[in-house]
Amino acid sequence: MGHLSIRWLLSELPNLEKDGVIDGAAAARIRAHYGESAAFSSSRLAVAVFAVFGALLIGSGVILLVAHNWEHLGRGTRAAISMTPLLVSQIFVGWVVLKRFGSTAWREGSATLLALAVAAALALVDQTYHTGGDLESFLWRWALLLAPLPWLLNSTAVAMIFLAALTWWAGAAKVEGSEVLWLWPVAAAVVPHVIQVLRSDRRGLRAANLQWAIALFVCVAAGVSLENRVPGLWIVVYVGLFALMITLGAVNRRDEEGLWRRPLEAVGITGSVVLWLILSFDEPWRHIGWQHVRTTESFHEVASWVDVLLAVGLPLAAIAVMALLLDRRRHRFQLLWCLSVPLVAVVWPVVAATDSEWIGAVALNLLLFGVGIATIGTGLKTQSLATVNLGMVVVATLVVVRFFDSGFGFILKGLAFILVGIGFLVTNFVLSRRLRATVVEDR
Repeated sequence: MGHLSIRWLLSELPNLEKDGVIDGAAAARIRAHYGESAAFSSSRLAVAVFAVFGALLIGSGVILLVAHNWEHLGRGTRAAISMTPLLVSQIFVGWVVLKRFGSTAWREGSATLLALAVAAALALVDQTYHTGGDLESFLWRWALLLAPLPWLLNSTAVAMIFLAALTWWAGAAKVEGSEVLWLWPVAAAVVPHVIQVLRSDRRGLRAANLQWAIALFVCVAAGVSLENRVPGLWIVVYVGLFALMITLGAVNRRDEEGLWRRPLEAVGITGSVVLWLILSFDEPWRHIGWQHVRTTESFHEVASWVDVLLAVGLPLAAIAVMALLLDRRRHRFQLLWCLSVPLVAVVWPVVAATDSEWIGAVALNLLLFGVGIATIGTGLKTQSLATVNLGMVVVATLVVVRFFDSGFGFILKGLAFILVGIGFLVTNFVLSRRLRATVVEDR
């Protein structure tokens, strides 16, 4: 049973005991059983977090101490010092695998220390013998060496470091004009660890953290890996990507889980709001489509076709999940936030064919306003304060953006902001009173 479910059960015990559903002895046994489990889980998580941060601090401290006297050492001494942390960390990891592999704290801490030792050894050897070249080369080799560690050591912390290093490499390589399509097959090395975590603790915090890392990685990596030979194709790619995240997150989660354990939905909705706000301006819609294909710059042909594949595949995948896996009544909220897929599927070709950028801007403004109002309505109907606030944030943000983008005076803008703020306060006050009244009636 998940931590949130345990907390809910313990909060319900007084009512169950008062209504005679269970007696005091049974309630005490339930508290003793789940209370100890929850305390053990929390303490184990705290130990693991401190172990990872301890490894980070130790590794950073060693690097700083060595760096202070680095210039005064010979090449042989430098090479020995470079390899010593790596050797020590490997011995430490070997001991953990043999003696403490069942401990999350020992496993995550030792794996993090090894990941940092690998980076330090690479950097120091490169600096000593001038073999590295540049940042792009260093990050690529570091990512390749880290690739098997998440699976071998069952370490979520190293998986997150690996994805961060790979993303950093892709950004550095893109700046230099290099091809970064290898980003995706190398990133697939984290899949075995994902399967490990989901099998052992699908609803746990490690699984949530890993999904957050993957969701953010995909968002950044998708933009970095696009070749952008067809202007504006990124619009379709990101609309499909965020819709797919929302739908997959809805299929994967349980209703009682908190926001942190819903990373795909959280990233998908947040990304959608940011993307729609950007697309509510004329500029992103100007000179898009096949009529404006870039021919004056050097492009990687294969990567250009991958852009097209993503632009077609991601929206279709989102539509397939919506049609096959989502229930219209239960997942009405998620379906509402995926309306951008059919809208952009119609608007993008029209804008590309006519060069009428105002059509795209108007369509996205209407989408933002409509989804915001509908979200408020959904929240009021389900008496969900979080959903109401989400809808009001969307509408208020749109109002603020449009007012700053317009020629209205400061007085009118100020009055509009005051009215929006009053709307927030009144809605939250009324809904909070309704929720309290409902709780009292249920008791």
